[in-house]
Amino acid sequence: MTVNKLVVLLIATFGIMTSAFAAGKSRELAIDGNYISVQGQSSASLLNISLGQFLTPQFAIVTNLTAQENFVYNATSIGLGGKYYFMDGFKGDLVPFAGLGIALRQSSSANVSTHSSTQYDASAGLAYFLTESTTLDVKLRLLNFNDSSPTVTLLSFGFSQRF
Repeated sequence: MTVNKLVVLLIATFGIMTSAFAAGKSRELAIDGNYISVQGQSSASLLNISLGQFLTPQFAIVTNLTAQENFVYNATSIGLGGKYYFMDGFKGDLVPFAGLGIALRQSSSANVSTHSSTQYDASAGLAYFLTESTTLDVKLRLLNFNDSSPTVTLLSFGFSQRF
């Protein structure tokens, strides 16, 4: 089992086993990602882990770490941003959210040595509240870089846990 899969499994177990209420919760741990397999080629994956501090019941300042393995390169980024829930969520609710961020990105490939760039991140998604503190999330994410890399559009799935 790879380290990425182990981290996802441990965090998912923690999120599902807890049943604390969101009232009074001031932080959020979120994990999301995607996996792509193309027949005859290597696979690609992205894992994003973020920790947020709520400033209001709906707005959080977020730090994140993203690891990406693509068909021809690897990249890691660490960033800062914000996440806004458009309403308070309770068990059974479907709540839209949006986020913006900026990150420092380090990438490398077989053809090019290590390269640093700035990553700009915009996202929008839906959070389904399993409990008052645990959500299943789906989000559309746009990543843009200050180099010649193309803008990347991702659909990712994950969960968030408030504590």
